[in-house]
Amino acid sequence: MNIIERIGQLLGTIAPELPVYRENQKGGFKEPSFYVSAIGTRSNPELFDRQRRTHGYQVVYFPDPNKPNQDMEAMEQLLLDRFLTLPEFAHIRNRNFNRVDGTLTVDFNVVLWAKPVEDDTKLKSMEYHGGVVYDKKL
Repeated sequence: MNIIERIGQLLGTIAPELPVYRENQKGGFKEPSFYVSAIGTRSNPELFDRQRRTHGYQVVYFPDPNKPNQDMEAMEQLLLDRFLTLPEFAHIRNRNFNRVDGTLTVDFNVVLWAKPVEDDTKLKSMEYHGGVVYDKKL
């Protein structure tokens, strides 16, 4: 499961009745709903070939068109209280809430430490000279 799927899963537990989109919708987004997108990644080298990767994401909340301000205020409070951790994966960091063009946006980071996987075989063959010694004292 990738990070965006984990974000969608968390939003689904916070507001199970609302759809969560990952792609733009040709007919527009159903309201109320969420849209999740990646907005950038930074990588910083650490000791022992590790990397500190900071993944940036944005969640856009499209409020109920009949009461958008009230709906955005309620959703902001709900996300402030419950949108904190991707379960058994990582914490959500640097959350910033804004209102843009009648939507509530949340920009945030997910920080991971990664180490590149080396798939090549380290030992292709081995020559062995010797035998097994049997000790009667054991």
